[in-house]
Amino acid sequence: MANQKDLYAVLGIAKEAKTEDVKKAYRKLARKYHPDLNPGNKQAEERFKEISVAHDVLSDADKRKLYDEFGFEGLQPGFDATRTREYRRWAESGHGFSFRPGAGGAGFETFGSASRGRRRTEDERGFGDILNEMFGGFGGGTAEAEEGGQNIEYPLEVDFLDAIRGTRTAVSVRRPVPCPECHGTGRQGRRACTRCSGTGHVEEREKLTVKIPPGVSDGARVRVKGKGGASRGGGKPGDLYFVVKVRPHPHIQREGKDLTVEVPVTIGEAMLGSTITVPTPDGRVQLKIPKGSQSGQRLRLSGRGVPDPKGGPRGDLYVRLLVQVPKNGNAERIREAVETLEGAYDENPRAHLTL
Repeated sequence: MANQKDLYAVLGIAKEAKTEDVKKAYRKLARKYHPDLNPGNKQAEERFKEISVAHDVLSDADKRKLYDEFGFEGLQPGFDATRTREYRRWAESGHGFSFRPGAGGAGFETFGSASRGRRRTEDERGFGDILNEMFGGFGGGTAEAEEGGQNIEYPLEVDFLDAIRGTRTAVSVRRPVPCPECHGTGRQGRRACTRCSGTGHVEEREKLTVKIPPGVSDGARVRVKGKGGASRGGGKPGDLYFVVKVRPHPHIQREGKDLTVEVPVTIGEAMLGSTITVPTPDGRVQLKIPKGSQSGQRLRLSGRGVPDPKGGPRGDLYVRLLVQVPKNGNAERIREAVETLEGAYDENPRAHLTL
């Protein structure tokens, strides 16, 4: 995740920055590093990913609070802040464990405990229980765990246009599999397994190719069957769900299945009418601008919006016209043109404006 760089530094803002400052910094950097504006530039693409992750976290009050308290650990799928705080308090209370090779053969030894035997076994069991709670109950020995593994969620960031068009992306995930030392029991005799710390599972990295359907929306869940957590006793594994996070686009906005793109036009194109070329997710198309069009006016391109993942009709693309006035040029010619235009008004354009 952004190579675990400090997210505030990624956006160039202070830790005390307000949400609006976060969004403002993101918009400024997105316009500079967006892949559509830097085709083939891998460095810009990676930079854009970093600022997108930083914006996603710091613009969300809940995520930002977790990040400030726990760092990147707090952003991991399935993270439980309450249990993590309890574990920290428990570990700092003097009932934690230290690892000492050769201590009693297993390598774990309690500190802050003068007795062995039953007291030691209870401490170890408490440690395993806390770990089980922290990692979602893997190895808890419940009937549910024996029947099937738990489902797992992973965040998956997708480019705006890829979400509209659909794509395939390669990802590498870590998921729990039965511990090879204790075969998923979490125990080695009467002691907690040293390989999995009593959870019964270890993490394994796996590469997957995920198919993103056309028209997927932000927050949608893409399921990969059988790639979730393993279960005890050889039961069916759970499923893996990728929670889609769509990166915003600097020029296109989405509302449901409809898209809106702002397109600059000249004064002459708006006044006299014209045919211009506009970009769409499927390529450039010709758009006819009616004579006398106004700045802010919306024109519709039917069926050029977002596909329906369920097979329904496709949305529309709306082109919002923005009349641009010349910024530079011959001052005298501009003055003459303005005087001519001013004479074309047959009424005060603000005559209807009242409060």
